[in-house]
Amino acid sequence: MRRIIVITQREFADLVSQPLQAAETDLRIEFAWTKDELERSVAANPVGARLISLGSDIIVPAPVLNQLSGGAYKFHPGSPAYPGIFPSVFALYDNAADFGVTLHEMAPEIDSGPIVAVEPIQVSPEWDRLALDTATFAVLQKMLTLFAPRLADVETPLPRSDIKWSTPRRTRKDFEALCRLPEDADEVEFKRRYRAIGEGPDHAISITRFGRTFRLVSEHQSGVVRGGQPVK
Repeated sequence: MRRIIVITQREFADLVSQPLQAAETDLRIEFAWTKDELERSVAANPVGARLISLGSDIIVPAPVLNQLSGGAYKFHPGSPAYPGIFPSVFALYDNAADFGVTLHEMAPEIDSGPIVAVEPIQVSPEWDRLALDTATFAVLQKMLTLFAPRLADVETPLPRSDIKWSTPRRTRKDFEALCRLPEDADEVEFKRRYRAIGEGPDHAISITRFGRTFRLVSEHQSGVVRGGQPVK
């Protein structure tokens, strides 16, 4: 039996499995919640298996990718111009007018594999991180449904496009640097960073003065989403 191994967040399980199962009823769908579970699942039977990553922070090792006879594909919640972590943050900080969701083959280096397709998003100047993340999640769902029949056909690779990734690839270090407001930042720069970063539960804009670091305290709804919903 053909099978798909999915790495994702638990709250996304039905979202991923339903369109795939609807596209191919004779398909076994398995979930791996950790890197160890993934490695065991692939090693047990890599033949006829395909990997799909959506909303997961698991970094898949090259040996695992090489074992999969059906290949591995990832839905990146950002356009090819923003590979790496928190793409919406950097797009908003750049005042980008265009964004999107990228479906691509997985490679050992994060967000570097051949691109299959990009679903574009036009970014409104009024949007903050919550608005862009919510729009991105809706587009991601649409793209998953559209490509579900081809993803379910694990013996057939998805066709590659001519679209290329841009550089640089953003890292957590880049994000943390963006969260640190320079001492000489004016109101324009503060608003630019605040729009991009928001007031998430695990991060916030900070500034260091007098040998102490001060963090922005969240006083209202978070500016990030998981599963299309704001994080409280």
